[in-house]
Amino acid sequence: MEVVGEVVLSVSLELLFNKLASSDLWKYARQEQVHSELKKWKTKLLEIREVLDDAEDKQITKQSVKAWLGDVRDLAYDMEDILDEFSYEALRRKMIAEVDGEVSTSKVRKFIPTCCTTFTPIGCMRNVKMGSKIKDITTRLEAIYAQKAELGLDKVAAITQSTWERPLTTSLLDEPWVYGRDADKQIIIDMLLRDEPIETNVSVISIVAMGGMGKTTLARLVYDDAETTKHFNVKAWASVSDQFDAMRITKTILNSVSTSHSNSDSLDFNQIQDKLREELKGKKFLLVLDDIWNEDYNDWNCLRSPFWSGAPRSKIVITTRSKNVASMMGGDKNFYELKHLSDDDCWSVFQKHAFENRNINEHSNLALIGKEIVKKCGGLPLAATALGGLLRHEQREDKWNVILTSKIWDLRCGILPALRLSYNHLPSPLKRCFSYCAIFPKDYEFDKRELIRLWMAESLIQRSECYGQQSEIEDLGDDYFQELLSRSFFQPSSSNKSQFVMHDLINDLAKFVGGEICFSLEENLEGNQQQTISKKARLSSFIRGRYDVFKKFEAFYGMEYLRTFIALPTDASWRLYWLSNKVLEELMPKLRCLRVLSLSGYQISEIPSSVGDLKHLRYLNLSKTIVKRLPDSLGNLYNLETLILSNCWELITLPLSIENLNNLRHLDVTNTNLEEMPLRICKLKSLQVLSNFIVGKDNGLNIKELRNMPQLQGGLCISKLENVANVQDGRVASLNKKEKLEELTIKWSGGLDDSHNARNQKDVLDSLQPHFNLNKLKIEYYGGPEFPRWMGDVSFSKMVDVNLVNCRNCTSLPCLGWLPMLKHVRIEGLKEVKIVGREFYGETCLSNKPFPSLESLSFSGMSQWEDWESPSLSEPYPCLLHLEIVNCRKLIKKLPTNLPSLVRLSILGCPQWVSSLERLSSLSKLRVKDCNEAVLKSGLELPSLTELGIEKIVGLTRLHEGSMQLLSGLQVLDIDECDELTCLWENEFDGIQQLQTSSCPELVSLGEKEKHKLPSKLQSLTIRGCNNLEKLPNGLHRLTCLGELKISNCPKLVLFPEFGFPPMLRRLDIDSCEGLRCLPDWMMVMKDGSNNGSDVCLLEYLRIATCPSLIGFPEGELPTTLKEFIISDCEKLVSTGGNDAP
Repeated sequence: MEVVGEVVLSVSLELLFNKLASSDLWKYARQEQVHSELKKWKTKLLEIREVLDDAEDKQITKQSVKAWLGDVRDLAYDMEDILDEFSYEALRRKMIAEVDGEVSTSKVRKFIPTCCTTFTPIGCMRNVKMGSKIKDITTRLEAIYAQKAELGLDKVAAITQSTWERPLTTSLLDEPWVYGRDADKQIIIDMLLRDEPIETNVSVISIVAMGGMGKTTLARLVYDDAETTKHFNVKAWASVSDQFDAMRITKTILNSVSTSHSNSDSLDFNQIQDKLREELKGKKFLLVLDDIWNEDYNDWNCLRSPFWSGAPRSKIVITTRSKNVASMMGGDKNFYELKHLSDDDCWSVFQKHAFENRNINEHSNLALIGKEIVKKCGGLPLAATALGGLLRHEQREDKWNVILTSKIWDLRCGILPALRLSYNHLPSPLKRCFSYCAIFPKDYEFDKRELIRLWMAESLIQRSECYGQQSEIEDLGDDYFQELLSRSFFQPSSSNKSQFVMHDLINDLAKFVGGEICFSLEENLEGNQQQTISKKARLSSFIRGRYDVFKKFEAFYGMEYLRTFIALPTDASWRLYWLSNKVLEELMPKLRCLRVLSLSGYQISEIPSSVGDLKHLRYLNLSKTIVKRLPDSLGNLYNLETLILSNCWELITLPLSIENLNNLRHLDVTNTNLEEMPLRICKLKSLQVLSNFIVGKDNGLNIKELRNMPQLQGGLCISKLENVANVQDGRVASLNKKEKLEELTIKWSGGLDDSHNARNQKDVLDSLQPHFNLNKLKIEYYGGPEFPRWMGDVSFSKMVDVNLVNCRNCTSLPCLGWLPMLKHVRIEGLKEVKIVGREFYGETCLSNKPFPSLESLSFSGMSQWEDWESPSLSEPYPCLLHLEIVNCRKLIKKLPTNLPSLVRLSILGCPQWVSSLERLSSLSKLRVKDCNEAVLKSGLELPSLTELGIEKIVGLTRLHEGSMQLLSGLQVLDIDECDELTCLWENEFDGIQQLQTSSCPELVSLGEKEKHKLPSKLQSLTIRGCNNLEKLPNGLHRLTCLGELKISNCPKLVLFPEFGFPPMLRRLDIDSCEGLRCLPDWMMVMKDGSNNGSDVCLLEYLRIATCPSLIGFPEGELPTTLKEFIISDCEKLVSTGGNDAP
């Protein structure tokens, strides 16, 4: 049964009263002679509001009351639409009056449509049939009012909060406490760490239980455990949900484990799977697949293909409600059924949330009631969490008893009673905000700020005063969000900490309370079945498809009152999506009540001018489309609050009519090709977020206009600063007074020569000092000789990120060592800096440790840099984790003497750097490219090093024994483009698990002598582009861990070793070996079931490509374990042995 009641009504009516309090609206109503009708509305609505609490309670058992509430809800929506039209007309008239009062109006006035400037009230009412609409509303209102008495609805003293106030406490994103799961956690960890005899490298562990039991929480506990993290090379987490999308899941896993930053959006499924296989190759990985519903074995078989390349003892943890799913995925051997919490543990969960900020001993009466409530939670931690969060600020005993004795406990409707109770007792404003989330599919990850803007567009956030001051609506929205988060209606995403999700059962609750108001267009309907949509639906969403034809949206025809039409996800990937033009040209104009319209990600090149007829529109998202310009009619959208045009790379101009959008609060033009901005954009006094302020030339937009935008928040880029002619204008901009700015980019245009006054640029940068609340600062293409002193001011106590790019004339770095919270510094293209020294650390810092919080530091493209000095009295960078030095070709001197926390070091393109690496006790990953060989000859005492990459090292003929023996923990070795390398090492090195050599043309042997063996623990061996390699070393059969062997572009390789087959080899890939004449005998199975030289063959994947000299296969049959067999471009091959592929 759908709940109607207060979900929309109390808030909706409050919104109507707020609108009816507008003096501009009443002025317009008197002009239209409808003010007497509005007075009747207000009077009757006030009396209806008084009985809503009684109606909400009675609807649970009386269908007639539920139907009455539905009628009230629909009437409130329709009233709001009409009052919005009144407000729109009132605002339009006000704008005309303001324009008429200006000295020059011709340029502005032309963007107001002629039909509007010649407006007559009677004509307008006739055109839009406003009179009949008002009469219809009045008739319906009188009928509803009369029915109130017939239903016996009375005014009651409400216990439920009718208003909402900011909480005194703030919620944490992740709960540090979990009760009753210690034993469960240890059992799963034991399964993960246990070595078990299996035929494949990967085993599956399944956690099975009903919804709300804490499967995801348990998986997260195991995933984050220190012992688990230490045991596995890489980890990844992917939420699967009931829509099994192999492409999305694979991409999520790839993004988690990838060591590169390449974009995978343009790749097809096979390419993404291949990249994932390469990333996992030879690595022992842990993968969590959360919330799986799909029982189709073919889907699972397709998804898991890349996983086989992992190292032995890799593990996959799945969470599911279905034992059939666990069995299908092979998790029945490591099956764990999660049990309900005991009442004591459930009480601990409830108590932690309900009594978080108070002493339970002082509220013993509440504790007694609470323990009775917990008994009704059925051992479900989600239920206990939700109810504990509901009551955590409640002091009244009667309120707790209302929860305990509620009739909802006895209902059977598919929704957990505890969750319904938690929802029913939400403060009224939060109910409607939560129910709006019914448009999101299960496991949909949403952004906090994006959701708040959607709430704003639907007028779900009630303005209020805090400490006597009017709060910004964005701040109130943030408070709403945090409150729903603290009550467990939202939770942080496990795979992306910057995003949020709803638990499946919470999502069910949202759809339950949203009812027919919310509609989600499904993608996977059987056959040609068409979805039907209720005429009462107001909010809708759909999943963006690759090719969305008009037929997909036929269900929306006739939905003239629809308010939200949104393509999900709002932040589209870089795949190409197409939308039928008929949707824009025929459907959109019919949806005249839209508040929210998002068509992000579609290949839309033109927006029709009819968009200007959507009077109610408050949120418009056209990001990642290919629009070049927007119609002038955009200026008719006086109610528009959010306009998102980010990543519209083709966009070259904004319409001048944008200056009419007085209510615009968020304008995002990040990554567009805008050359300039409309001159009068500074008129938009409501702007809170302006992603880019483009300074104009001559009489164009002046930087000093920023003074009129004191409320700017979030991120701001100020670009084309070469157009600032008067330094004083920069000071007038008053950036130091913009307290809510978190990120600031200060940018000159690239490609400027030194004819632009460098001193002027220094003064301009000096004048743009931001407020001390700034978190991130980026400066690009600055041409001044030095940085201003304000950059290193210790008062920037919140600064965490500094990025300096192509500041071509600076000879020294700014003093950043004083900044207490600075975590990330990137310095690129500062070509005139020769020494990094005390000016970087700050002299007054010498008695302390400079850069006390710095975690990542990157230098690149510093062509004159020679020396990196360390302060004599202190040791900087105590927390530095990642250090990167790229293309600093004159750098000679060594790194700072002690970097105790450094775990990743990359030195690329520094040919004169010869200093040894020392005192790097925590270093686990090292990459050296285009450097002097001396770096690798001595001083490599790095006991924690597990991964070493060597590339383009001139003079390197082999890895020296002295250095390699010091790398006792090395597991992964990658050698690439070392032209003089003839063998890998003088003596064998036994610890390596993954070995790859690429493009080493002089390599003839992996070991200097024939007796030298490959590392006994080797799991993966890849050899590419080694033109002189003639043979592999003997003893491959002794490599009991080798699971993958890949050889490509080795034209002189003729034969494989004569001895046996690596017993655990599962993948053999041979490509472009022109000289290879025959394959090894040991890969075939004799008719008696034996191998040539080996007792067993587990080969699953065999690929042979572009081997023109290959004549035939050895005697015998291909192994029965083979699952995939590929042969291509082997023109002389006439036989595959005694049998074809199984």
